[in-house]
Amino acid sequence: MRTVLRALAAGIVAAVVLASGAWATDQPSGKFDPAAYFAGKTIRIIVGFRAGGGTDIQARHFAAQWGDFIPGKPRVTVSNITPDIAATNLLYESKPDGLTLELTASSYVVEQFIDAQAKFNVAEMRIIGSHNGSSSILMVNKDFPYKTLRENVGGKTVMRIGAIRPDSGFAMRIAAMSQWLDVPVKFVSGVNGTSQALIGLERNDIDGYLAGGGGGPWYSLPFIRPGWLKDGTVRAWGNLGPSDIKIGPNAELPPPDVPYVTDLLKDAEQKKLYDVFAEVDAGYGKIFMAPPGTPDPVIDALRQSYVALLANKDFRAKLEEIMGEPVNVTLGDKIEPNLRALVRQYGQSAKQYEGWIDWAKARF
Repeated sequence: MRTVLRALAAGIVAAVVLASGAWATDQPSGKFDPAAYFAGKTIRIIVGFRAGGGTDIQARHFAAQWGDFIPGKPRVTVSNITPDIAATNLLYESKPDGLTLELTASSYVVEQFIDAQAKFNVAEMRIIGSHNGSSSILMVNKDFPYKTLRENVGGKTVMRIGAIRPDSGFAMRIAAMSQWLDVPVKFVSGVNGTSQALIGLERNDIDGYLAGGGGGPWYSLPFIRPGWLKDGTVRAWGNLGPSDIKIGPNAELPPPDVPYVTDLLKDAEQKKLYDVFAEVDAGYGKIFMAPPGTPDPVIDALRQSYVALLANKDFRAKLEEIMGEPVNVTLGDKIEPNLRALVRQYGQSAKQYEGWIDWAKARF
Protein backbone atom coordinates (compact mmCIF):
# COMPACT_ATOMS: atom_id res chain seq x y z
CA MET A 1 0.00 0.00 0.00
CA ARG A 2 2.74 2.46 0.91
CA THR A 3 4.62 1.67 -2.32
CA VAL A 4 1.47 2.51 -4.24
CA LEU A 5 1.03 5.72 -2.26
CA ARG A 6 4.64 6.73 -2.92
CA ALA A 7 4.14 6.14 -6.64
CA LEU A 8 0.88 8.06 -6.62
CA ALA A 9 2.42 10.97 -4.74
CA ALA A 10 5.39 11.07 -7.12
CA GLY A 11 3.01 11.12 -10.08
CA ILE A 12 1.01 13.96 -8.57
CA VAL A 13 4.16 15.97 -7.93
CA ALA A 14 5.21 15.47 -11.54
CA ALA A 15 1.79 16.47 -12.81
CA VAL A 16 1.76 19.64 -10.73
CA VAL A 17 5.26 20.57 -11.87
CA LEU A 18 4.31 20.07 -15.52
CA ALA A 19 1.11 22.06 -15.07
CA SER A 20 2.61 25.01 -13.23
CA GLY A 21 6.22 24.99 -14.38
CA ALA A 22 9.27 23.94 -12.37
CA TRP A 23 10.40 26.85 -10.20
CA ALA A 24 13.95 27.47 -11.43
CA THR A 25 16.22 30.06 -9.83
CA ASP A 26 16.99 31.61 -13.20
CA GLN A 27 13.40 32.36 -14.22
CA PRO A 28 12.97 35.36 -16.50
CA SER A 29 11.96 38.60 -14.82
CA GLY A 30 8.19 38.95 -14.39
CA LYS A 31 7.53 35.27 -13.72
CA PHE A 32 6.43 34.08 -10.28
CA ASP A 33 9.35 33.07 -8.10
CA PRO A 34 7.92 31.15 -5.13
CA ALA A 35 11.22 31.11 -3.23
CA ALA A 36 11.46 34.90 -3.37
CA TYR A 37 7.74 35.23 -2.60
CA PHE A 38 7.61 33.01 0.49
CA ALA A 39 11.07 33.75 1.92
CA GLY A 40 10.93 35.44 5.31
CA LYS A 41 7.15 35.17 5.57
CA THR A 42 4.80 33.30 7.89
CA ILE A 43 1.96 31.05 6.75
CA ARG A 44 -0.86 30.83 9.28
CA ILE A 45 -3.02 27.68 9.42
CA ILE A 46 -6.40 28.36 11.03
CA VAL A 47 -8.11 25.50 12.89
CA GLY A 48 -11.74 25.90 13.94
CA PHE A 49 -11.42 23.66 17.00
CA ARG A 50 -9.64 23.76 20.33
CA ALA A 51 -6.14 22.44 20.81
CA GLY A 52 -5.77 18.70 21.32
CA GLY A 53 -8.41 17.41 18.93
CA GLY A 54 -7.80 15.41 15.76
CA THR A 55 -7.87 18.37 13.34
CA ASP A 56 -5.61 20.46 15.58
CA ILE A 57 -3.07 17.65 16.00
CA GLN A 58 -2.89 17.16 12.23
CA ALA A 59 -2.50 20.90 11.63
CA ARG A 60 0.39 21.12 14.07
CA HIS A 61 2.09 18.13 12.46
CA PHE A 62 1.90 19.94 9.11
CA ALA A 63 3.09 23.22 10.61
CA ALA A 64 6.17 21.57 12.08
CA GLN A 65 7.54 20.47 8.68
CA TRP A 66 5.62 22.02 5.80
CA GLY A 67 7.83 25.11 5.65
CA ASP A 68 10.82 22.96 4.73
CA PHE A 69 9.01 21.85 1.55
CA ILE A 70 7.77 25.28 0.46
CA PRO A 71 10.21 27.35 -1.65
CA GLY A 72 11.71 30.08 0.49
CA LYS A 73 11.12 28.01 3.64
CA PRO A 74 8.50 30.24 5.32
CA ARG A 75 7.53 29.80 8.95
CA VAL A 76 4.22 27.95 9.45
CA THR A 77 2.06 28.48 12.55
CA VAL A 78 -1.34 27.28 13.82
CA SER A 79 -4.13 29.45 15.26
CA ASN A 80 -7.21 27.98 16.95
CA ILE A 81 -10.29 30.07 16.14
CA THR A 82 -13.59 28.77 17.52
CA PRO A 83 -16.28 28.07 16.62
CA ASP A 84 -15.44 26.56 13.25
CA ILE A 85 -17.80 28.89 11.35
CA ALA A 86 -15.85 31.87 12.67
CA ALA A 87 -12.63 30.26 11.43
CA THR A 88 -13.98 29.79 7.90
CA ASN A 89 -15.46 33.31 7.89
CA LEU A 90 -12.02 34.63 8.81
CA LEU A 91 -10.38 32.63 6.03
CA TYR A 92 -12.93 33.85 3.46
CA GLU A 93 -12.19 37.47 4.35
CA SER A 94 -8.41 37.05 4.54
CA LYS A 95 -6.00 38.52 2.04
CA PRO A 96 -5.66 36.14 -0.95
CA ASP A 97 -1.89 35.87 -0.73
CA GLY A 98 -1.44 32.22 0.25
CA LEU A 99 -0.27 33.17 3.73
CA THR A 100 -3.55 32.30 5.47
CA LEU A 101 -4.91 28.75 5.13
CA GLU A 102 -7.48 26.70 7.02
CA LEU A 103 -7.46 22.99 7.79
CA THR A 104 -11.15 22.15 7.85
CA ALA A 105 -12.98 19.03 9.05
CA SER A 106 -15.54 19.14 6.22
CA SER A 107 -16.39 21.00 3.04
CA TYR A 108 -18.74 23.41 4.90
CA VAL A 109 -21.22 23.28 2.03
CA VAL A 110 -24.06 22.58 4.47
CA GLU A 111 -23.07 25.38 6.84
CA GLN A 112 -23.01 27.82 3.94
CA PHE A 113 -26.72 27.24 3.37
CA ILE A 114 -28.08 26.83 6.87
CA ASP A 115 -25.92 28.78 9.32
CA ALA A 116 -26.90 32.43 9.59
CA GLN A 117 -23.37 33.22 10.81
CA ALA A 118 -21.73 31.79 7.68
CA LYS A 119 -20.39 34.62 5.54
CA PHE A 120 -18.58 32.51 2.97
CA ASN A 121 -19.22 30.77 -0.35
CA VAL A 122 -17.50 27.39 -0.55
CA ALA A 123 -17.73 27.43 -4.35
CA GLU A 124 -15.29 30.38 -4.37
CA MET A 125 -12.66 28.89 -2.06
CA ARG A 126 -9.27 27.88 -3.38
CA ILE A 127 -8.29 24.35 -2.35
CA ILE A 128 -4.78 23.06 -1.74
CA GLY A 129 -5.83 19.45 -1.23
CA SER A 130 -7.32 16.78 1.00
CA HIS A 131 -5.44 13.86 2.55
CA ASN A 132 -8.31 11.77 3.94
CA GLY A 133 -12.06 11.20 3.72
CA SER A 134 -14.51 10.77 6.55
CA SER A 135 -15.22 7.46 8.22
CA SER A 136 -18.32 8.98 9.90
CA ILE A 137 -18.48 6.20 12.47
CA LEU A 138 -20.68 7.13 15.41
CA MET A 139 -18.99 5.94 18.60
CA VAL A 140 -20.80 5.11 21.84
CA ASN A 141 -19.53 4.50 25.36
CA LYS A 142 -19.57 1.13 27.05
CA ASP A 143 -22.77 1.75 29.01
CA PHE A 144 -25.03 2.40 26.03
CA PRO A 145 -27.38 -0.61 25.83
CA TYR A 146 -27.68 -1.08 22.06
CA LYS A 147 -24.72 -2.78 20.41
CA THR A 148 -25.22 -1.20 16.95
CA LEU A 149 -27.60 1.01 15.01
CA ARG A 150 -29.36 -2.12 13.74
CA GLU A 151 -30.39 -3.15 17.28
CA ASN A 152 -31.24 0.44 18.18
CA VAL A 153 -33.97 0.88 15.53
CA GLY A 154 -37.24 1.32 17.42
CA GLY A 155 -35.40 1.38 20.75
CA LYS A 156 -36.51 3.28 23.83
CA THR A 157 -33.26 4.43 25.43
CA VAL A 158 -32.40 7.98 24.35
CA MET A 159 -28.85 8.48 23.07
CA ARG A 160 -27.23 11.71 24.32
CA ILE A 161 -24.94 13.09 21.62
CA GLY A 162 -22.60 16.04 21.97
CA ALA A 163 -23.25 18.87 19.52
CA ILE A 164 -22.65 22.58 19.27
CA ARG A 165 -25.75 23.58 17.29
CA PRO A 166 -28.76 21.96 15.59
CA ASP A 167 -28.04 23.32 12.13
CA SER A 168 -24.61 21.71 11.74
CA GLY A 169 -24.30 19.10 9.03
CA PHE A 170 -23.60 16.21 11.37
CA ALA A 171 -26.53 17.15 13.66
CA MET A 172 -28.77 17.11 10.60
CA ARG A 173 -27.52 13.64 9.61
CA ILE A 174 -28.23 12.40 13.12
CA ALA A 175 -31.67 14.01 12.99
CA ALA A 176 -32.49 12.24 9.70
CA MET A 177 -31.28 8.94 11.12
CA SER A 178 -33.35 9.49 14.27
CA GLN A 179 -36.48 10.47 12.39
CA TRP A 180 -36.42 7.87 9.63
CA LEU A 181 -35.16 4.91 11.67
CA ASP A 182 -36.96 5.66 14.94
CA VAL A 183 -33.80 6.01 17.01
CA PRO A 184 -34.39 8.41 19.95
CA VAL A 185 -31.65 11.01 20.44
CA LYS A 186 -31.04 14.11 22.53
CA PHE A 187 -28.29 16.63 21.84
CA VAL A 188 -26.04 17.95 24.60
CA SER A 189 -25.08 21.44 23.50
CA GLY A 190 -21.63 22.98 23.68
CA VAL A 191 -19.58 19.88 22.94
CA ASN A 192 -17.33 20.96 20.07
CA GLY A 193 -14.56 18.84 18.63
CA THR A 194 -12.89 15.57 19.48
CA SER A 195 -11.18 16.59 22.72
CA GLN A 196 -14.41 17.73 24.42
CA ALA A 197 -16.38 14.74 23.11
CA LEU A 198 -13.88 12.23 24.46
CA ILE A 199 -14.04 13.85 27.89
CA GLY A 200 -17.83 13.69 27.70
CA LEU A 201 -17.77 9.99 26.81
CA GLU A 202 -15.31 9.23 29.61
CA ARG A 203 -17.42 11.06 32.20
CA ASN A 204 -20.64 9.51 30.88
CA ASP A 205 -22.00 13.01 30.16
CA ILE A 206 -22.82 11.84 26.64
CA ASP A 207 -23.50 8.42 25.14
CA GLY A 208 -22.35 8.98 21.57
CA TYR A 209 -19.97 10.98 19.43
CA LEU A 210 -19.80 11.60 15.69
CA ALA A 211 -17.05 13.76 14.25
CA GLY A 212 -18.62 16.83 12.68
CA GLY A 213 -18.45 16.82 8.88
CA GLY A 214 -15.29 14.82 8.41
CA GLY A 215 -12.75 13.16 10.58
CA GLY A 216 -12.28 9.60 11.68
CA PRO A 217 -12.32 8.76 15.40
CA TRP A 218 -12.48 5.08 14.40
CA TYR A 219 -8.96 5.47 13.00
CA SER A 220 -7.54 8.08 15.38
CA LEU A 221 -8.77 6.74 18.74
CA PRO A 222 -6.07 4.03 19.03
CA PHE A 223 -3.51 6.85 19.10
CA ILE A 224 -5.47 9.55 20.94
CA ARG A 225 -6.86 7.13 23.55
CA PRO A 226 -4.90 3.85 23.28
CA GLY A 227 -6.88 0.83 24.41
CA TRP A 228 -10.30 2.48 24.51
CA LEU A 229 -11.61 0.53 21.54
CA LYS A 230 -9.77 -2.67 22.36
CA ASP A 231 -11.04 -2.83 25.95
CA GLY A 232 -14.56 -1.64 25.08
CA THR A 233 -14.47 1.78 26.76
CA VAL A 234 -16.06 2.98 23.52
CA ARG A 235 -17.25 1.04 20.50
CA ALA A 236 -18.38 1.60 16.92
CA TRP A 237 -22.17 1.77 16.66
CA GLY A 238 -23.14 2.88 13.16
CA ASN A 239 -21.92 4.56 9.98
CA LEU A 240 -23.53 7.90 9.16
CA GLY A 241 -21.34 8.63 6.16
CA PRO A 242 -21.66 8.22 2.39
CA SER A 243 -22.29 4.59 1.46
CA ASP A 244 -19.34 4.50 -0.96
CA ILE A 245 -16.70 5.23 1.73
CA LYS A 246 -15.64 1.83 2.99
CA ILE A 247 -14.17 1.39 6.46
CA GLY A 248 -11.02 -0.63 7.03
CA PRO A 249 -9.23 -1.93 10.12
CA ASN A 250 -7.64 0.45 12.58
CA ALA A 251 -4.52 -0.04 14.69
CA GLU A 252 -6.40 -2.10 17.29
CA LEU A 253 -9.38 -3.81 15.63
CA PRO A 254 -10.63 -5.23 12.31
CA PRO A 255 -13.27 -3.30 10.29
CA PRO A 256 -16.32 -2.61 12.47
CA ASP A 257 -19.40 -4.74 11.84
CA VAL A 258 -21.85 -1.84 11.89
CA PRO A 259 -24.48 -0.80 9.31
CA TYR A 260 -24.66 2.36 7.25
CA VAL A 261 -27.83 4.42 7.72
CA THR A 262 -28.63 3.72 4.07
CA ASP A 263 -28.42 -0.04 4.71
CA LEU A 264 -31.48 0.24 6.93
CA LEU A 265 -33.58 2.78 5.05
CA LYS A 266 -36.38 1.17 3.04
CA ASP A 267 -37.58 4.18 1.06
CA ALA A 268 -35.58 4.80 -2.16
CA GLU A 269 -36.03 8.58 -2.01
CA GLN A 270 -34.84 8.68 1.60
CA LYS A 271 -31.75 6.66 0.62
CA LYS A 272 -30.98 9.13 -2.18
CA LEU A 273 -31.52 12.24 -0.06
CA TYR A 274 -29.43 10.90 2.80
CA ASP A 275 -26.53 9.74 0.61
CA VAL A 276 -26.31 13.05 -1.28
CA PHE A 277 -26.39 14.96 1.99
CA ALA A 278 -23.75 12.71 3.57
CA GLU A 279 -21.49 13.19 0.55
CA VAL A 280 -21.91 16.96 0.78
CA ASP A 281 -21.19 17.01 4.51
CA ALA A 282 -18.55 14.32 4.89
CA GLY A 283 -17.09 13.42 1.51
CA TYR A 284 -13.85 15.21 2.36
CA GLY A 285 -12.59 14.65 5.88
CA LYS A 286 -9.70 17.12 6.00
CA ILE A 287 -9.19 19.94 3.47
CA PHE A 288 -6.62 22.71 3.28
CA MET A 289 -8.44 25.79 1.97
CA ALA A 290 -7.19 29.23 0.89
CA PRO A 291 -9.17 32.46 0.42
CA PRO A 292 -11.05 33.17 -2.81
CA GLY A 293 -8.93 34.92 -5.40
CA THR A 294 -5.61 33.43 -4.32
CA PRO A 295 -3.59 33.45 -7.58
CA ASP A 296 -2.95 30.21 -9.44
CA PRO A 297 0.89 30.40 -9.20
CA VAL A 298 0.68 30.69 -5.40
CA ILE A 299 -1.84 27.85 -5.19
CA ASP A 300 0.27 25.68 -7.50
CA ALA A 301 3.36 26.21 -5.34
CA LEU A 302 1.42 25.27 -2.20
CA ARG A 303 -0.10 22.20 -3.87
CA GLN A 304 3.30 21.06 -5.07
CA SER A 305 4.81 21.45 -1.60
CA TYR A 306 1.76 19.75 0.01
CA VAL A 307 2.19 16.66 -2.14
CA ALA A 308 5.96 16.62 -1.68
CA LEU A 309 5.49 16.78 2.07
CA LEU A 310 2.94 13.94 2.01
CA ALA A 311 5.35 11.89 -0.09
CA ASN A 312 8.04 12.21 2.59
CA LYS A 313 8.29 8.80 4.26
CA ASP A 314 8.79 10.00 7.82
CA PHE A 315 6.16 12.73 7.70
CA ARG A 316 3.59 10.44 6.09
CA ALA A 317 4.24 7.63 8.56
CA LYS A 318 3.61 9.96 11.50
CA LEU A 319 0.49 11.42 9.87
CA GLU A 320 -0.86 7.94 9.22
CA GLU A 321 -0.17 7.12 12.86
CA ILE A 322 -2.13 10.21 13.92
CA MET A 323 -5.04 9.41 11.59
CA GLY A 324 -4.79 5.64 11.96
CA GLU A 325 -5.29 5.17 8.22
CA PRO A 326 -3.33 5.57 4.95
CA VAL A 327 -2.90 8.99 3.40
CA ASN A 328 -5.28 9.43 0.46
CA VAL A 329 -4.30 12.50 -1.56
CA THR A 330 -6.77 14.48 -3.67
CA LEU A 331 -5.47 17.76 -5.03
CA GLY A 332 -7.47 20.96 -5.15
CA ASP A 333 -7.75 21.02 -8.94
CA LYS A 334 -10.05 17.99 -8.56
CA ILE A 335 -11.80 19.15 -5.39
CA GLU A 336 -12.70 22.68 -6.51
CA PRO A 337 -15.09 21.59 -9.33
CA ASN A 338 -16.49 18.86 -7.06
CA LEU A 339 -17.33 21.41 -4.38
CA ARG A 340 -19.04 23.64 -6.93
CA ALA A 341 -21.13 20.65 -8.00
CA LEU A 342 -21.95 19.76 -4.40
CA VAL A 343 -23.10 23.33 -3.74
CA ARG A 344 -25.49 23.02 -6.70
CA GLN A 345 -26.74 19.59 -5.58
CA TYR A 346 -27.38 20.75 -2.05
CA GLY A 347 -29.18 23.84 -3.29
CA GLN A 348 -31.54 21.70 -5.36
CA SER A 349 -32.67 19.73 -2.29
CA ALA A 350 -32.21 22.40 0.40
CA LYS A 351 -35.92 22.69 1.23
CA GLN A 352 -36.18 18.95 1.77
CA TYR A 353 -33.36 19.14 4.30
CA GLU A 354 -34.87 22.03 6.28
CA GLY A 355 -37.10 19.67 8.25
CA TRP A 356 -34.02 17.94 9.63
CA ILE A 357 -32.96 21.18 11.31
CA ASP A 358 -36.35 21.54 13.03
CA TRP A 359 -36.10 17.90 14.15
CA ALA A 360 -32.65 18.56 15.61
CA LYS A 361 -33.73 21.81 17.30
CA ALA A 362 -36.51 19.97 19.13
CA ARG A 363 -33.89 17.69 20.66
CA PHE A 364 -31.52 20.31 22.05
